[in-house]
Formats: sequence, C-alpha cells, structure tokens
Amino acid sequence: MRSKEKKKSNLLKKIVVVTLFIVCVATIINLAPNYIRDKLKATTNVLINNNNVTLSLKHEIINKNGVIYMSFEDIENFFDGDIYYDKEYNQIVTTSETKVAAIKLDKKEMYVNSSKVTLYETVIENGETYYIPISEMKDVYNIEISYNEDTQIITIDSLSKEQKRGNSSKNASVKYKPTVFSKTVDKVQKGESVIVIKEEDGWYKVRTNDGNIGYLKNIVNIYNIREDMEKQKQIEGNISLVWDYYSEYASAPTRTGTIKGVNVVSPSFASLVDMGKGELHVNIGTEGKAYIEWAHSNGYKVWPMISNNAYKETTSEILNDYKLREVLINNIVAIVTSYDIDGINIDFENIKESDKEMFSRFIIELAPRLKEYGKVISVDVTAPDGSPDWSMCYDRYKIAQVTDYIVFMAYDQYGLSSISEGTTAGADWVE
Repeated sequence: MRSKEKKKSNLLKKIVVVTLFIVCVATIINLAPNYIRDKLKATTNVLINNNNVTLSLKHEIINKNGVIYMSFEDIENFFDGDIYYDKEYNQIVTTSETKVAAIKLDKKEMYVNSSKVTLYETVIENGETYYIPISEMKDVYNIEISYNEDTQIITIDSLSKEQKRGNSSKNASVKYKPTVFSKTVDKVQKGESVIVIKEEDGWYKVRTNDGNIGYLKNIVNIYNIREDMEKQKQIEGNISLVWDYYSEYASAPTRTGTIKGVNVVSPSFASLVDMGKGELHVNIGTEGKAYIEWAHSNGYKVWPMISNNAYKETTSEILNDYKLREVLINNIVAIVTSYDIDGINIDFENIKESDKEMFSRFIIELAPRLKEYGKVISVDVTAPDGSPDWSMCYDRYKIAQVTDYIVFMAYDQYGLSSISEGTTAGADWVE
C-alpha cells in the first residue's frame, strides 16, 4: 500500500516538475523571442532611421564596387514619392526638400539643382526595374549611409533628424528585448560608443557600431550629435496678402502709405514671354527696387507674382518639357537671388486640363529650388467648378503638399458681366 502511495507521490512530483519546466520554457520563449525575425539572414539588412525596413523592400539591395543601389520603387517608398522617369531625356528626376536631381541613365552623371555631378557608377536597369546609386545621392536626400560588411547591415540616417550617442559603462551584452532573459544580439566593451534611440522601461534602446539594434542597461555620457531640423515660418499666424497689379509695360507703382492688416504684398513683377521657351519678362527695375524697400520698411513680406499671362500653348510647351521647366525655374531663381524678396506667388491660369499632372511636376521641381534659399512658394488655384482649363487643371492636394501656401481665388461674385455692383468675393460667397 505504501509502495503504491510512494509511486503515486513520485508521479505527482514528476508531473509538477515537468509542468514547471514547461512553464519556464514558455516564459523564456515569451520573454526572449527569436530576434532573427527582425534581422534576416543571408541578405543585406537595411535600417532607415533605426528601423529595419528589409521586409518592406520591394527589391533587394545591390552592392556593386562599393556603390549601394536601391530600386526605383523603394526610393519612391522611402525617400521621394514623386520620383519619375523622364522618357524624353532618358533620365530619372527626383526631388527632396531643397534639391532637384536629374540622373542620366546612360552616363555617369547627374545634375543637382542644375549643377553637374560626376558619378562612380551608372543607373542599373534590370528588366523593368531601375536601380539608383543611393550612396552617391547623400547630398540630394540629406542622408548619411554606412555599410558593415561583416554584419551585412546598411544604415541610413536622415541628417535632419535628432541623433544621440552615449557610452557603455561596462562590458555588456546587448539584448533583443529590455530584459535580462532576452537573447543577446551584440556585445559592447566598456566605454564603447553607441547610438541611443530611446529610453524604455529602465533600459536604453541602442544601435551598435555593427548596426545591431537592442537594449542596454548602463549608458553614460549621453549627448546630442544633432538636433531635429525645424522649419522656420516667415510669418506666424494668418497670411493677409494683396496683389499689387500693374502692366508688364508699366513701372512699379510708387507707394508711400501703409495698408492696415496686410503682411504680404505680391507685385506683378514677372510673366511668361509668349512662346519664349521659359523666358520671363521681368519688370522690376529701379522703381521695383524702391517698391521692395517700401514694403520691407513697413514690415511687409514681398512675394512677387509670376504670371503665365494665360498663354495656354506657351504654358503647355514648357510644362511638358523637363529642360524648358528647368529654364523657367532657373529664371525664377535668378529673380529671388538678385533682389531682396521673400518668396514668390505662382499665378498660372488657363491651363489645359491634360497638363494637370505636369503643372504639379513644375511645382514639385520649383519648390526645392526656392526652399534652398529659404524663400516661400505660394500657388494660386481656382474653385473646382468643373471648367476644364480654368478649374480642373489643378491637382490642389498635390500642390498643397509641396508648397508653403495655396491661394484660393474665389472671384467673381460680382464681375464684369454682373448687372449690379458688389464685392468681388464676400465671406459668405467664399464659404
């Protein structure tokens, strides 16, 4: 009898031990999952701003002669949603906050803000996919790239984002999760420098010099390598702008008084030359300089209006040709750099509805060139009332994404055809 009870007792003990063992194993697995899921083996891993995006890549990274290539689709996903292939000139055009780059497909060169840059390698064309040498485009995207051959990790950091460093206070294991039970992803020596991503549950999430991301307990001497770059606004609060129109053949008006409530003036300083292939008729001169001085002395910002004079065919020719757009953009940049002005106002009207996308491209390529000099870009748009060439020619959403301001032209409540006088665009009408 006692023998049976003893056997039963031993069996229960074994069951308890096995159960505890299973619980412990389950707990450890839960606390320390397989970190290999976050770092893919047998492939190059890509970290963008301390996030492993390898699983999100549409195509694998190519490393050729030390030049790192990323596919067109992945550049589009992570760096420039407006990148496009220009069939006419066999080039890829990409933009960033302050740069426009045209990369030739058959040459080791690209043009950045119209200045030629020699490349080590050309664009690679593989089937229907273009691979772009992103490691040669650090200045275009304002990024820092490094590749660790031992760990097969590429790190890409935006130079406009904050980054911190710190030092390990002792020899330590870098853990996959913020717990001592987690697996080790790397090791650091006492005093070794690491990128500090954030503090979490009493641990520091870090990136080691090998590119591995994990957690450390003891980090000292934390300091900022760089701060977040914050965009400074010219004007805080609402914009109250007036157009100061005068003929392209007349001198700028003489102003002596002030206009209450206004903080921006937009004189009509420039307009397209009919069939001029991007040439501008600029009407500033001595009188215009005096006008700018008057505006600034009274606290107004000056955003001159650039008009297309409603030249539909001229506008269409320019919008549909990269080199003509570049000519026009360079002419606009010449105005903002030659005169003490604060921005521009693009007033292009009577545009073919079929040129809607190309007008957006013009704005996409113009905005970085102006922002390079700290200038404001505003674009005039009409109400979406259904008129093909006066209303349906604007992609208002895209324009608003790219520019500093869109200006809503709400006229005409009362116009030349009205049988009675009245306001051009009253508040109720605009609403």
